[in-house]
Amino acid sequence: MTKNLFFFLVAIIAGVQILSAASDKSKIEITAKHVDAADNIVEAKDHVVVYYEDSVIKAASAHFDKSTKVLVIDGEIEMLGYNGSKVHTDHIEIHTDTKEVTFDELFLIGKNDVWIFSDDAHKDEGNYTLGASLISSCDIADPLWKMAFSDALYDSDANYIKIYGAKVYLWDIPMFYTPYLAFSTDRERSSGLLFPAFGYSSNEGFLYEQPIYWAISPSMDLEVNPQIRTARSIGMYSTFRFVDSAYSSGKLRVGYFKDKTEYIDNNYLPNDSHYGVEFNYESSQVFSNTLPTGFTDGLYINTTYLNDIDYLNLQQSHLRHFGLVPLQESRVNYFLYNNDYYTGVNAKYFIDTRKEDNSDTLQILPSLQLHKYLSHFIWNNLTYSADLRINNFDREKGTTLRQAELKVPVELTTSFFDDFLSLSLGEELYYSKFFFGNGAYLHDDFEYYSNIHKVKLFTDLTKKYDGFIHVLQPSLAYIRPGNEYKSPSLSALDVDQTALFTVGLPEEHYAFNLSQYFYDEMMNLKFFQRLTQTYYLDRNYELADLSNEMRYNWNQWSLYNDVTYSHEYGRIRESASRVSLNEEDYHFSLGHTYKKILPDVPTYITGNIDANELYFYFGYTFNEQVKFNGGLTYDVDDASSKQWRFGGSYHRDCWNATASVRQDIVPRPTGYTLDTTFYLQLNFIPFGTVGTE
Repeated sequence: MTKNLFFFLVAIIAGVQILSAASDKSKIEITAKHVDAADNIVEAKDHVVVYYEDSVIKAASAHFDKSTKVLVIDGEIEMLGYNGSKVHTDHIEIHTDTKEVTFDELFLIGKNDVWIFSDDAHKDEGNYTLGASLISSCDIADPLWKMAFSDALYDSDANYIKIYGAKVYLWDIPMFYTPYLAFSTDRERSSGLLFPAFGYSSNEGFLYEQPIYWAISPSMDLEVNPQIRTARSIGMYSTFRFVDSAYSSGKLRVGYFKDKTEYIDNNYLPNDSHYGVEFNYESSQVFSNTLPTGFTDGLYINTTYLNDIDYLNLQQSHLRHFGLVPLQESRVNYFLYNNDYYTGVNAKYFIDTRKEDNSDTLQILPSLQLHKYLSHFIWNNLTYSADLRINNFDREKGTTLRQAELKVPVELTTSFFDDFLSLSLGEELYYSKFFFGNGAYLHDDFEYYSNIHKVKLFTDLTKKYDGFIHVLQPSLAYIRPGNEYKSPSLSALDVDQTALFTVGLPEEHYAFNLSQYFYDEMMNLKFFQRLTQTYYLDRNYELADLSNEMRYNWNQWSLYNDVTYSHEYGRIRESASRVSLNEEDYHFSLGHTYKKILPDVPTYITGNIDANELYFYFGYTFNEQVKFNGGLTYDVDDASSKQWRFGGSYHRDCWNATASVRQDIVPRPTGYTLDTTFYLQLNFIPFGTVGTE
């Protein structure tokens, strides 16, 4: 807009002559210092500005033939389009009746600073046909990256280009070649081929993955990712993304990969193919138009079905799920609530990829929860809440269970000494009914109810000192088991039945808790501590584990420790320590995790292994263009590194690169492996990425 105004002011100040020529299809206005018209020929020279349709053209001279309707413009031409595009050339021929335009040595700059230089170009209704050309978004004089191609078709209205015989150069080094490439020169979504991913693995050979993108509509798209691993075989993944309302969206992915026979034999894989389906969906309003006033609902779906873990390993990028672990979990949750009640329907489905047959894996299909939030009853200091759950534990082989349980805690609270000390008397009522199936049993059902007595002394003290505020929250609770009823007795049930649930009264004990917080005058947390200790009256060793968690924040430093100590064995059971620094240009975290399996821990518990590891993570910003990051996990007992990575990135206005070398623990169908990979990603702004791994 500024340049258009500048050209117009130049014409007025210079006292130009103006000529208008109209036709059925177009209108031309020419301004210049010297304009000559004879018969059907118009000649314009010196500070020529041509207004043609939605473009403003500045040039040295212009020639218009009214009979042929051909406009010829010459000499240092600069053309501004209505959409922000700029064209530089030395010669333009415009057929105003057909709107065809021919350029010599076209130089075109888009509104997002992408430029194209072509030795020959032809324009018809916003479509450019280009000869041998260069394209880039870097500095014109010395572009850091550029793409050369033999010919291309460019739609200036849609900002979309189709290129043939494309070669991508980083500086003058060829990085990539493709016989055909199509992409948007704008940042808007559009269909076409995306930049491929390629790499090499000593185990799987060369990798080539060619993403194909289809922008179906503004609210949905589809990406298809066929891939080749030369030493392994071929496969394909497809991802469908959609937005079905202003409050909900989802993703659906399917994939299949078929291994070569020799690869299966060399790696001892149980399956010759790897396939699966994933579906993610979230909605913050499902039945918003039909719900009673004050109610809100939502839906969350995160599901995965696969035949083994390699279905996930073979993906270049993952959808959100519950971890790259052998036991894969799927969830479907619907909830509805208001200020007084909460209800939810939840389902969980598990696939243990270590098993050949999952028919005996226990599933939760589904469970129903109805919860009454804390409310007053008779008096303001008498409160209660209620939680009702109906669970369905199902599977094809083995005992199944349907359970209904109700928990109602009631609490009376009062204060003494001007609210410095509070006392609460509580009673927790519990009832549960169990129904067993998928087998012949002496007893098909089991009933249980109990009550628990609770007494708690606590206080919440806050005091302001010079420069800081201290909050102290100590409490002492006494828990005493009440009565319980079982019908029939647990001894009358099968082992397969009792393995599905746990009931019983807690041991009589005292529980001491101490929490304290220090804030500065701006209410920034500087230090906190949470200490817990339980004392059992009827155990041979009365003191349970001591737990202490604390963190200290000092300027940009943070010191954290969480330790659990066993009085009985005189040893630390678990510990996590970390010191970290977060500055503007750099940050690091140094920590230690420790876990010791003591004799009182059953051997069947998942993750029952010792741990003694040091870890170190860092990030450093050298300048606006260069950044580094890395990390290391070191096993102290084995004196070896378990996981490590080191990488960096380089960023410029028109391109950036990210590279890293790393070793990771990767789950496989036959266990875990340590994989070392090299990763490199080049991003040619604004077109896309070329990546290797």
